[in-house]
Amino acid sequence: MLQWFAEFFATLPEVFRAVYEFGDPDNIGRGYVGGAITLLWIGPMFALPLWVAKITYGKREWVSASMGVLAATSLMWWIHGVLPHAWIQFTSSNSNLLEGTIIPETVGIDIPAESALVTEDYRLDIASNFYEVVTESVLTGLMLGGIAVTIWLGLRIQRKLPKTLASGEVKPEAGGYK
Repeated sequence: MLQWFAEFFATLPEVFRAVYEFGDPDNIGRGYVGGAITLLWIGPMFALPLWVAKITYGKREWVSASMGVLAATSLMWWIHGVLPHAWIQFTSSNSNLLEGTIIPETVGIDIPAESALVTEDYRLDIASNFYEVVTESVLTGLMLGGIAVTIWLGLRIQRKLPKTLASGEVKPEAGGYK
């Protein structure tokens, strides 16, 4: 166990380098390109429409609604698509670096031969594919977190922006079929 911790901290600089290089689509040492793409997406596709939706709310409802939908769609694209896909791509392309050093390959219990249970050294495997278990569990967490954020955001927006009837519109009577 102590050996794994030593390897973990020794490998961290390489992992940070791999994260930096992961953002470089051409693999020519410009990892900042991924950050620039992210900022270019967040600005015009999320922050700007959200700002326009806020300043036009109550004045130009169709503009406000359209910009709000564009911002929400952009956010949902990132939460449900880009981030999980990036996690899958990163862990798949860097499994040789991550597996065994950052994320253990297997989990098990080593039983020495001196114990009364076995006659020779034995390893009881709990998860022989622990790397895949961890990467898929993180992916599941990302997806469940995205669903929770979507539900929370939808309920918050619905509570914050109640709609009244338009001028001249009459509230329908309840009572079912006549």
